[in-house]
Amino acid sequence: MKVVALFQLYLPYFLPRTPEWSEGKYVQFQFEVEGHLVNIHPRRVDEKLFPTPMEEQLAQAKCKLEADVVLPVGAPTEISVADRCLDRIEAQVYGEVASPEDCKRSEVTFAYRRCAISACNKFLYHCRVAGRDPDIKGLVWHYSFDYDWCYFTTPHSLIWFDAESKQPLLDSEGHELWKVVAGFVRSPVRLPVEFDLVEQSFDAGDLPDLPAGLLVSAKERLIVEQLHEGIINLASACEIASTRYIERKGMSGDLQVKAILAAKNHSFAERRFHQVTSHVDGRSLKTEDANAFSLLEKAYLTRNKLVHTGELVYKDPASHMMITVTRVMAIDFFRGCERAVEWINKL
Repeated sequence: MKVVALFQLYLPYFLPRTPEWSEGKYVQFQFEVEGHLVNIHPRRVDEKLFPTPMEEQLAQAKCKLEADVVLPVGAPTEISVADRCLDRIEAQVYGEVASPEDCKRSEVTFAYRRCAISACNKFLYHCRVAGRDPDIKGLVWHYSFDYDWCYFTTPHSLIWFDAESKQPLLDSEGHELWKVVAGFVRSPVRLPVEFDLVEQSFDAGDLPDLPAGLLVSAKERLIVEQLHEGIINLASACEIASTRYIERKGMSGDLQVKAILAAKNHSFAERRFHQVTSHVDGRSLKTEDANAFSLLEKAYLTRNKLVHTGELVYKDPASHMMITVTRVMAIDFFRGCERAVEWINKL
């Protein structure tokens, strides 16, 4: 049977609307995502933020803040979902299921929600670029490096309709198929940092170590699935760490080092984390941590392709095939590059 999954997706900022946005009776934009037709309707200025009792119920929800670390006096213990909902986008995802009961399956809900998010993000990205406004952000699955899983922070509702009759779908007990999700809240609690580590950072210089700072920035980008920016930060951290290693060793003017760096027939990782370090210190990341070396090599190959073509791909050194970089792969790149920077900083 043909169905429509109707999502109301809430934003923590106001859409960049002008009066023209509300002139049409029902403005919508169409996208095709994974074989599904998806209609995106940005909320008109005269439409309610919470259009049905279902969304009003969502607005009443509270998210508890719990932590096992030291918190200051007066810290809040909960966040209202309504305070996180400033504007709304409607997404209609068309598809087919065998029966209404299929709509209760988590994998079906996940697939349709993924299509709604993708289409919504395409609309927001057009607004972001057209308005030259970096504060227009998409809906993302945040990745947790601590727990190695992703979570969706956007409050949203979902109700299923029969695409032909336009009536809400009912389950076997006659109940409408709908759900509201408050969305995860990114914890305002930061992991404790030992005070002596802060003092060590100050003792090392007026500003924190730049490669370490770039690794933190890369981590931030990967958390919100901004893979292009994350890869650039990773590659920059490794290159700067290598350059500072050469300067620290007083080898910037060494003819052999210059010859190694000028050789274009070897990869970035081969030149800077194997040949140069072998020449200077008799040490090699390639032999001491082959996995980190391989991940660093792939990360920098991706960086090169990215800055020249804009593509998030690399040519695999072994198979010579073009590999598209996914979020999981980029996170592996981060772990390898982090180990590579730590390794060369200790030489």
